Amino acid sequence: MNHKQLETFYWAARLGSLAKAAARLHATPSAVSMRIQELETQLKVRLFDRSQRTVHLTPEGAALLPLVEDVIRAMNRLTESPGRDVEVVSGYIRLGVIETVALTWLPEFLTQMKTRHPQVQIEVEVALSYILEEKLHRSALDMAFAPCELSTTRFRLKELEHVSFVWVASPRMAALPSSLTPNNVLDVPIIATSHEWQLRGSGLTLLSWNDMRVRHATICNTAKVAAHLAQEGLGVAYVPRRLFENELRLGVLRIVPSRPEPPPLILYSVVPWTKTTLAQNTAEDVARSVVGQL
Repeated sequence: MNHKQLETFYWAARLGSLAKAAARLHATPSAVSMRIQELETQLKVRLFDRSQRTVHLTPEGAALLPLVEDVIRAMNRLTESPGRDVEVVSGYIRLGVIETVALTWLPEFLTQMKTRHPQVQIEVEVALSYILEEKLHRSALDMAFAPCELSTTRFRLKELEHVSFVWVASPRMAALPSSLTPNNVLDVPIIATSHEWQLRGSGLTLLSWNDMRVRHATICNTAKVAAHLAQEGLGVAYVPRRLFENELRLGVLRIVPSRPEPPPLILYSVVPWTKTTLAQNTAEDVARSVVGQL
């Protein structure tokens, strides 16, 4: 086996597509397919299941991937120019973020990464926290900026920021209590971005610590849609305040007080301990810098 075969396997596994791996490596799809076949022949195992539109690792392929990742990292270190005055950070990061990050400081983060570390390529996925957690566990993401609640023995969690949440509704919505409490929330139509079992961070804390139960819930997977439905008078939405300051200022939404008040959402940078790279550490540092300027 050779470096090209291992590199091809690595990118096909990470991108889930031989065509995408070919584009990443500036090779033809037939060349990529041949390299994979040669590697499978030499190892005498099947590395990918090609029966579906996207390729999936077989159990043997999944077992091989971390070993190949180690080889790729070692080769990258060997090919770095010795005696550099400034360390050049390079790599590829599959980054998961929640909607709040995507709609606030993600553009500035990506701009700074591109300007300061142009050799780091970042693929962004925006999703709910529980989905990002699942993908981190499956190694389908390399890191995340999210309120994930994961084992600190497997993942490194570094606090990035606290995000304020509020209950909002249309000023035209009638028959709302003056303040939401554990006793009256059962009778209030709630618009949420997750089912209760999917909640993370402040939402889970608010419900579990105060024994709040929701009976009439509309579930949608984005805060923007939740706030829009609230603006149309369909219920009370639980949303990050910073995303809707303009609507609050214009008076198309109003804050509904609650007792207790919603706790802040703690946002973390989440990185697997076993796959921490210089590119990930650099991205984490840039994220902290961007958040510090908010």
